[in-house]
Amino acid sequence: MRKLLLSLLLLVSTLAQAQKAEFNKAMEDGILAIAEVRYNDLDNILSRERKTNPDNRVPDYLEAAAICIRAFFVEDEDWFNSQEGKLDLLFEKVEQLPDSEPYKRVFLAEMSLGRSGAFGKFKHNIKAAWGFYRAYNLLSDNLEEFPEFIPTLIPYGVLQTAVGSLPSDYKSVASLFGFKGNIEEGLSMIRNGYYYSLADPKLKFHQNYFGFVYAYVNYELETEEQVSLYTLGMNVDASAFFIYLEAQQRLSAGDAEAALNLMQKCPQGNAYLEIPFFNYYTGKVALMVNPEEAKKQFQLFLERSRDNEHRKSTYRYLAWYHLLKGEKAQAETYRQKILTEAETLTGSDKQALDEAKRGFNTYLIKARLKFDAGRYSKVVEYLKPEQLNQYCKKEWEKQEFHYRRARALQELGLRDQAIPEFLKALKYPQPVTFSLANSTLQVAILFEEKGNWTRSKQYYKAALALENYPFHEGVQQKAKAGLERLP
Repeated sequence: MRKLLLSLLLLVSTLAQAQKAEFNKAMEDGILAIAEVRYNDLDNILSRERKTNPDNRVPDYLEAAAICIRAFFVEDEDWFNSQEGKLDLLFEKVEQLPDSEPYKRVFLAEMSLGRSGAFGKFKHNIKAAWGFYRAYNLLSDNLEEFPEFIPTLIPYGVLQTAVGSLPSDYKSVASLFGFKGNIEEGLSMIRNGYYYSLADPKLKFHQNYFGFVYAYVNYELETEEQVSLYTLGMNVDASAFFIYLEAQQRLSAGDAEAALNLMQKCPQGNAYLEIPFFNYYTGKVALMVNPEEAKKQFQLFLERSRDNEHRKSTYRYLAWYHLLKGEKAQAETYRQKILTEAETLTGSDKQALDEAKRGFNTYLIKARLKFDAGRYSKVVEYLKPEQLNQYCKKEWEKQEFHYRRARALQELGLRDQAIPEFLKALKYPQPVTFSLANSTLQVAILFEEKGNWTRSKQYYKAALALENYPFHEGVQQKAKAGLERLP
């Protein structure tokens, strides 16, 4: 019996040691297939690799990543629940990698992060928090044991920067375990990880993934180091995800037409996974420059979407579409849909609900669309101070008027004119809206630019004190980053 037990233990040990993480040409093709959401091709690639190289655990890591991406962007909670058993099995397979393999903890951490993203989407917030915590521990241990292993830097850097944007109802759970994050340290890790991967031929296949993360995190945090995927030499047009990031950057730069043109280039057809969210985003951009195209894209989104996220927001934009055409009855129909549609954690849906409860102001909607399209001079010209009381009767309307005018002045580089307008918005402290919170944040940023650090700190702290409004995670994250920058 002892000999049999010894033989079994030896066999298990041998099997464990046989497992490997091999990024061969096929697996590099698999990474590209995920980036380009060619899921049929991905299935074939993974199937062939498992037959020819059964000890390679990279296919398990890639399949888990594909499932989590699909759950987050496409499928509903029932579909995700149906994949839980498969995800468990994929985790078990990756666990078979020897502890001496530095990719082991990176794979498990990234798989945990992907699963947590899906858990968060479907409101399983405690599970999501545990997943983030597990990823943090895995990456911390890997960084300590393999300090020169570059692939650890990217997910660890993302965790460091993202902690400020965790939903508040499980952010506190993560903090109980000592995970606080450091935005500057995280950004440095991501930047170093990307450039190290370019310098090392053995890591160059990571360029697309690392480059996307590098550009996206800098975009989300609105850092001075804005990175374009085109300038990184990536094949943007081949990936809907890459196109989406570039379109966001073009829109932020005030070029809505360029953003729309990009989104209309998203690869389509049977070879690609259909992502309804991109119809939603295309419609949002099109509403600024081509309302009829916007209506078409929103209707496609409603037909294709399998879950509730962004439905309230879509109804909001369709209400705007009809208001701009003078069709008040149709607009009211969509407003009612916003009030009755199931609630989600998505900031855009929360914002749509808040706006629907207050009622829509067509005058301010026009200003907002001009602003989002980058027509800042038109916004300043349109929002004439002498017209405030004519078109804005309620406090939230006056708050929005001053906020939108201030943001346009800020984008035009007229800092000293923008600050008084932001401060006027702060004179209407109720309701607590994104406009109010972002006014507070932008005042802090402008005072920081002027070198008035005392007042800058005052408003960064004031921005952090505001809660329970849509997109508060992003505002608070930027306020924390601002405080970290100040002496």
